[in-house]
Amino acid sequence: MKRTLAILLALVLTLSLCTFAAAEEAKVIKVLHVNQSFDMNDNYVGKLLEEATGYKVEYSYYTDDNQLAMEVASGTDYDLITLGTSMYQTLLAQGALKDIAPLLENYPSLKENISALGWIYVAGEDGGIYGIPNVDDAVYVGGIGYRSDIFADHNYQEPNTIDEFYDLLVAIKNDTGMIPLTGNAAVEPVIASAFGLSYDFVVDEENNAIVSWLRLPGMKEYLAWMNKAYNEGLIDIDWPVNTGDTINNKISSNQACMTYAAHWSTLNWVNALVDSGDTDAYFKSIVPLEDANGKRHIAVSNGISRVFAIPVTASDEDAAYTLEMIANRLEKENYWLFNDGIEGTHYTMGEDGVPLPILPIFNDDMGKGSEYQIGRNQYEHPITWMARVHKTQVQWDTFYDANSKAAKYGFEGKPMTFANFPEYTEYSSALTTLCNDYFKQIIAGTESLDNYDDFVAEWEVSGGKELEEAATEWYRANTALVEAARKSTSPYNEIFGYAID
Repeated sequence: MKRTLAILLALVLTLSLCTFAAAEEAKVIKVLHVNQSFDMNDNYVGKLLEEATGYKVEYSYYTDDNQLAMEVASGTDYDLITLGTSMYQTLLAQGALKDIAPLLENYPSLKENISALGWIYVAGEDGGIYGIPNVDDAVYVGGIGYRSDIFADHNYQEPNTIDEFYDLLVAIKNDTGMIPLTGNAAVEPVIASAFGLSYDFVVDEENNAIVSWLRLPGMKEYLAWMNKAYNEGLIDIDWPVNTGDTINNKISSNQACMTYAAHWSTLNWVNALVDSGDTDAYFKSIVPLEDANGKRHIAVSNGISRVFAIPVTASDEDAAYTLEMIANRLEKENYWLFNDGIEGTHYTMGEDGVPLPILPIFNDDMGKGSEYQIGRNQYEHPITWMARVHKTQVQWDTFYDANSKAAKYGFEGKPMTFANFPEYTEYSSALTTLCNDYFKQIIAGTESLDNYDDFVAEWEVSGGKELEEAATEWYRANTALVEAARKSTSPYNEIFGYAID
């Protein structure tokens, strides 16, 4: 009898241990993600991650913020939710997100691998931390792209000052008969830099306030210069009405020599020009010009693209397991794996330390890899991302040329990157449209700069004054957040050893 009882107890214990082990093995982290065009559960990268890390992650999707709000309000059982910054702020204010600060202390590598800017953003007024931020790299997107083959033919040099830029436009017009510069921006950043301009709202250090660039003397100077260039045929006569398609057509059909260029733009231009007989056609970049004090105002927005939050309903045990998975995903080896794949299969390492994609398998397998980022490794992301930029030599050369020049001078981050107050939401978009329409009218000469003060008064009563005052109040209450956003630095200084002047 005793022997039988002992056997039964042993069986019960064995079954219990097996059940516990099965439960542990079957533990699934449920993620509610913004809607995707592909199934993250069935994608190559998702399977690769699960195999490499051992964490089973199951993705479900929401289509819009209303659906998300209803899901959270109903007491969701998801372990992690992908949020835009606006919805993050909304759910934070509603008390719907879990404070993970105490749990994060057990995962120091998780905190270290993500930029400090992100942790400032997700910190609550109570000192808690309510999300995992995806911090965008401070990358310079692009300047004025120019036809390097035409520059070589005529021995043109890249300009540093507004006077040199003006002389360049005159020379291109006289020597080639082409449109020297096409575009449609109300404020063209490369030119605006010469007048001390970078962002539409800036910090007034003397008064510890946020003010519109309408208050800066450089704005009237910029508009006067653009109007002069327009009247002299140095910029496109169609500047106020150009669309992206018309600009692309003028560049790719040899009508214009220069325009704004990002790394995703130039491949189609080069292909079209080469196909039409301009076999040496290529592009390089002019970065923002020096102002009167020799400073270049190189604007970037070092922002937060997403926040991953744990619902307040989650237990500490489940939340800890989720954070463990995120920390694991941010480790160097795993971060490279799901962003760039397997070395030798999906990419090779160039001599300069830049990963080169092996095509087409890189695109086929790793095309959606960035969607699996939960937080960005501040040390590895700028390097792993290079494989995505290097899908063509033209694209890489455009990116490298612009960033290798811009990174030398330091970047200016946007003071209002994380602006979150009612007046900003209510007025910013309409005021931007109001300004852009007026600026283009000045450029084309259908409006006079003599009426500039009248326009500023109109802008003020349209919400501008109220927005400035609210922005100043917000800034003084969130100085650390604003200053962190302003101090954006290029990750490529250290990676490629660029010297900072």
